Amino acid sequence: MGLLIESASAAVASAKRLPYIDENQLCRAQPLPATVEHLTGEAWKLDAKGKETPLQEGMSINEQEGVKTSPSAFVSLSLGDGSRVVLPSSSRITLHLNEEHSIPQVILEQGQVESYVIKRASDHDRFQIITPVGVLGVRGTHFRVRNDEGGEALLEVLNGQVAVNRDEELSESRPARPAAKRTQRPEDEVQVMARQGLRIQQQGALTPIDLLPAPRLLGQTGQVGDVPVWQLIMKPIEGATRYRAQVATDAAFLDIKQEQFSSTPEVKFSGLKAFFYHVRLSAYDAQGLEGETGVYDIFYYPRTTRVP
Repeated sequence: MGLLIESASAAVASAKRLPYIDENQLCRAQPLPATVEHLTGEAWKLDAKGKETPLQEGMSINEQEGVKTSPSAFVSLSLGDGSRVVLPSSSRITLHLNEEHSIPQVILEQGQVESYVIKRASDHDRFQIITPVGVLGVRGTHFRVRNDEGGEALLEVLNGQVAVNRDEELSESRPARPAAKRTQRPEDEVQVMARQGLRIQQQGALTPIDLLPAPRLLGQTGQVGDVPVWQLIMKPIEGATRYRAQVATDAAFLDIKQEQFSSTPEVKFSGLKAFFYHVRLSAYDAQGLEGETGVYDIFYYPRTTRVP
């Protein structure tokens, strides 16, 4: 019995992962496990074998574990190194850790992930997202990446820069090999700068393009009625094929409550309570790349109509 207790205690201790000394001789917290910081809607924690458990705020997500969101859910994860990951609806990720350099690796299985990575001086990536068609190495930035139905990945960098490496062997094997051991070809690598996007294909040149500017909010309507529908009206953007609006209760958009898409510059929300919301607007181009974001702070106060 004593041996069993000792073994269980050792397993718990090893799961916590002690801080480490980085290449600059600074003491750093381990990035994993991640913690569920905010949850809206229904989502699940996936263990190493894929077993689902209803997700709750405060849960830990460790290496080889993952998160899956329902079609109307939003989840934000905080990592031990200060980075943040936000998963919108219908998304799925798995977490890994590059032990050699303590680099968290997010395997994007489905949908989209938005990342806020703490900037640090380093000779190695401090954060990686692995897609079916390439690896995104990050040292500090704000960016979005998602998989589309055609097996390609789309990247939009809002701040900082992201190194894209189309390493077929690396993207097909999990977990990834350390960065120093990759075999790379120059045509399979590119730096994507702030306000640029890239459609990552399995073949062909990797050519970043400029993102569309953020839409400008012109007005709002629809706040009166038995079932208020909050409509936001944006100024049309040349080259935009659709628009997105997100509503959050925090300025960092880690606690997103709803998002809506529209083929026109008019987006409608319903079922929101009276609150001081942060609204984020963006537009998509013909390649499917989402552009820069415009943020507005709006106090939404629906006035219901009552019949005597």
